[in-house]
Amino acid sequence: MQDPFGGIKGKEIETLSGFAIDKEEALRELQYSIDLLDEKKIVKKTFLEKLRQKKLGIKDVDERAHFWTLMKGTNDEFAQVNLRWSNKNIRSIYGVPFKSIKVALNGLKAFYNKIDIKNPNVNHPDVFEFYKLSQQSYPNLPELNQDNSLNENDDFIDLDPFAGVRGIDIYKKFNDLKKDKDKTLLELEYSIEFLDQLELPKGRREKKFIKRKPKFITFTFKTSEHYLDIHFWWIGTIVRTINNVELGRARLALASLKKFIEDIDVEFPDLKNKDINEIYMITKKKHRPGQLKNSKDEIKPESEGGMSYWSTVTHRWVLPKLDKQTKKYIPPKKNL
Repeated sequence: MQDPFGGIKGKEIETLSGFAIDKEEALRELQYSIDLLDEKKIVKKTFLEKLRQKKLGIKDVDERAHFWTLMKGTNDEFAQVNLRWSNKNIRSIYGVPFKSIKVALNGLKAFYNKIDIKNPNVNHPDVFEFYKLSQQSYPNLPELNQDNSLNENDDFIDLDPFAGVRGIDIYKKFNDLKKDKDKTLLELEYSIEFLDQLELPKGRREKKFIKRKPKFITFTFKTSEHYLDIHFWWIGTIVRTINNVELGRARLALASLKKFIEDIDVEFPDLKNKDINEIYMITKKKHRPGQLKNSKDEIKPESEGGMSYWSTVTHRWVLPKLDKQTKKYIPPKKNL
């Protein structure tokens, strides 16, 4: 008897079919992301095909690499790498150097392949999260608890899905406001510690506090340690000062300064605030390129005939790159 389906058979459904499907989809999506990274030839729809789909109301398949994205303002040098399941990001690592993206993606691939679809290793926190997500789409999946996993495997429990790849704090690398904020807080912490030393007899004070002067406080009178001038210091510049503050109240003033500085949003600074706007301009001026005598003209700001510009996106000076072959500077991309 002729088979109307031409002998085509459906794939055998596994015991945990929903979980198995989610694993299969994650691996497929991951491989597509790897292919995009490798710049393999991926057939994309033509403009007419996309237009026809739009008229028919058919949603286009997302052609992005969902497992990795280049981070804005990093000159395409750093990326965000995602651990995904059921079309959702579970967790991510940020500031991954471009050369390490492939290592992280291969780590994810190995991690997914080791997941047992029949007896999920739910003692691993990420797999437990995967399983809970699959249960939302497939309520018929049996309940599994981390304390009575069907497949305990100590080696797997400690497995890092990202294969040990770690990101860096890109704001420390790129954001000049972040760099200056961190340095300022270190100096402020030293000033607070210095203040604590004033409560001790001079003979019992630590030597480092005798040799190095604090940036945020100075003595109002040469012959007294009981009155202090409190400075709002920012990378070599005093923004504001309050004078003749008694020793007992100086700590409150420094604590208030510390909270103010810690609360500065280095990604979206409130430039309407007079003090924040002033320190922002101090940072911009301090890091201005081309200040050295032997600086190339191309390195100088655009306002001085160079190629560098101040980015209000990442709050730093964006400099041109030197082409090693032609020995000429290449203007940087805008809006980095």
